Amino acid sequence: MKRDPMKTAVSWAEPGKVLVRGYRIGDLIGRISLGQAAYLLLAGELPDAKTGKIIDAILVSVIARGPSTPGARAALTVVDAGAPLNAAVAAGVLAFTRFHGAAIEDCMKVLEECVGMSLDPFEAATEVVQRYRSRGMRIAGFGSKMAEDDPRVTRLLEYAREIGIEGPYVEQLKHLQRAASIVVEKNLPLNIDGAIAALLCEIRFPKQAANALFMISRVVGLVAHALEAQERYKPLHSADLDGAEYDGPPERAF
Repeated sequence: MKRDPMKTAVSWAEPGKVLVRGYRIGDLIGRISLGQAAYLLLAGELPDAKTGKIIDAILVSVIARGPSTPGARAALTVVDAGAPLNAAVAAGVLAFTRFHGAAIEDCMKVLEECVGMSLDPFEAATEVVQRYRSRGMRIAGFGSKMAEDDPRVTRLLEYAREIGIEGPYVEQLKHLQRAASIVVEKNLPLNIDGAIAALLCEIRFPKQAANALFMISRVVGLVAHALEAQERYKPLHSADLDGAEYDGPPERAF
């Protein structure tokens, strides 16, 4: 039985022409950022100015977070085995799960559920938190191994406020934090997944593509760590990751 030919609305190439969501690639080069191009591919249309800025900021916020993260550790372990760069980066990407780097979509679903309830935001948050708690389920977007005040979260939300992207979902995120902290009887800090989730809800970014933004950005960090390890260490002679030390440039002003 003959199958119908594959169809795609994402990109197309033919002699003398490459299209990305209908735009000629030559018209985009030098005119839009990588973040705006990613939004175009994932959401289907070019973002407006504010949306493009927040997508760029999100990509910067998660580009790297040291060699101790599961993704970086996986990449560096494969480098240590003498594998090429592409294999190391692929291993790092495979380590992205709902516990590391792929919790944004889950948090978006919770935020949308709360905002969609005909209740006061804190009442909605409390009801959802209690329901998750009774089922032994964790709400994504809260709790972090980093310092209680994650500088990425602080700056990302601050920047969103500066450019005018702050609405019911950012407000709901704060109510969820408060409700969850009361239920577990300790302060649960917002983590970067939660901050990104709220902002993506505000700009109506497609949930099914949300975790892809983390992957797109963090791949750059994985490549940098893998290249550094290949340059510094011979296969099977890498340093102890648990005793990793920073020896890069001292902290410097931008």
